[in-house]
Amino acid sequence: MADYKLYIGILAVTIEIISYVIYFWGIHQGKTKPHAFTWFFWGTANIVAYLAILFSGGGAGAWVFGINAICCYLISIIGFRQKHVIYDTYDWWSLFGALFGIFLWLLTRNPLYAVILVSLADVISIIPTLRKAYNFPFEENLFSFSVGILYYPLSILALGSLSLTTWLYPATVIVLDSALVILILIRRKKFK
Repeated sequence: MADYKLYIGILAVTIEIISYVIYFWGIHQGKTKPHAFTWFFWGTANIVAYLAILFSGGGAGAWVFGINAICCYLISIIGFRQKHVIYDTYDWWSLFGALFGIFLWLLTRNPLYAVILVSLADVISIIPTLRKAYNFPFEENLFSFSVGILYYPLSILALGSLSLTTWLYPATVIVLDSALVILILIRRKKFK
């Protein structure tokens, strides 16, 4: 792996940690109220993505997903403990749909299929958070998600091997996080 990819990986992880410190601070202040289902799924998806990308030669570009998995699970636990979100039938279906994608990956045992299925499942799993952000746009941490949009492209640049298996999931997250940020901005303007 080229030295510059190592440094880009370190930079991506540093920005990621800053993003999560901001998110956790928002939770601590009572301003950020995470949707626990989405964060639980993201933790699981990031483990799958981390392993698939790492074993496909992702190198330092995979680090972001290992850190993400840990932080997502912590946020999910906090979200369940906060009990701010009432989970409806649609939330449960989204959770099961996302987890079904991971189950399908376990059956295929193919890293590319894993990344494709996790990317599709990620699209399903963000829907509860998008719904919550639409109704309560001030309960999501806009700045943290905006910073997140920065470290995923860096993780792609840090990849030791650039293939569909290694870049698809981070690209999916960039699109989804961007959509969430745009939705929050639009909805916050309506509430002002």
